[in-house]
Amino acid sequence: MQARCFGCCMSFRPFQIAVLPLAMLMLTGFRMPDANEDVERLLYDVRGAFVTAQPDISRELITQTDLMVDAAIQATSRSIMLPRTILTVRISRTARLPVLFGNRSTASVTVKVVSVGSGEPVAEGSFDVSALTFGKANADALLAEKIADRIADEFRLQMPRRRAVVTALVESHGP
Repeated sequence: MQARCFGCCMSFRPFQIAVLPLAMLMLTGFRMPDANEDVERLLYDVRGAFVTAQPDISRELITQTDLMVDAAIQATSRSIMLPRTILTVRISRTARLPVLFGNRSTASVTVKVVSVGSGEPVAEGSFDVSALTFGKANADALLAEKIADRIADEFRLQMPRRRAVVTALVESHGP
């Protein structure tokens, strides 16, 4: 006859019951990418962009975003033939919230990809961006830069290199 210790098994049983659903929950969040999944689904030959917004959105934000996205499009060249598209960027909402140091500016943006050949929408997506600023003077410019960077990243556009003050001084005094 074997003697069993029921005291230690009883305390171990609730632990097993709790760990099993937790492990199952963690494993359901894990997903292996499909081998046939198209990893280049957002790669287009972007020919232009049009930035729009509600009337209550700052004109500077709209203008700066448009200029930066257009600059990224102009700086990008593709070595292979891709579907030609145009981006329509809509800034739907902005907000400025005071935080401990400065202000936190946020914007909600929707981007539609429209085919040049057919005029039909090809893709659409939305995202939110935020920027921490210490004054109201450069809040729109920084937020526009964040929007343009996100669009350039999503569509693999080349953002033009911004010159730092030191680089500009060195280049201006060069031979």
